[in-house]
Parts: sequence; C-alpha cells; structure tokens
Amino acid sequence: MSAEEACRLAAELQEEFGDVATRVAERTIATLEEDGLVERASFWRALLAILDDISAKRIDPYAKIAIH
Repeated sequence: MSAEEACRLAAELQEEFGDVATRVAERTIATLEEDGLVERASFWRALLAILDDISAKRIDPYAKIAIH
C-alpha cells in the first residue's frame, strides 16, 4: 500500500467513524503485538499516526503527499 493510499484510507475511516477509528487502531495494535504479529501492528501504527495527523489538522488527507 502506498503512502497516498494509506492516507486516503485513514481519511475515509476518520470521516466515517471519527475518534472511534483511533481507538480501534490502538486496540488493534495492542492485540497484534500480544499475538506476536509485529509487522501487522506496524501497519496499524502507521495508520494511527496518519489518523492523529488528520485529527490535529496537520495534514490534508486529499492533498499531494510529500514524504521527507
């Protein structure tokens, strides 16, 4: 999944579910880590970071993505 696709996914989750999406991501990370699925948890951690940035209005999820 590209960074742009992840950002769009996070935006759609945020629009549809609001802060619930953040709580689901946090629970999912914890569960995956408990089960030893660290790589899968890493994806959710990245998604959580994007959700946080969208909520704080640090990024526009529909703008062109610039990765530094």
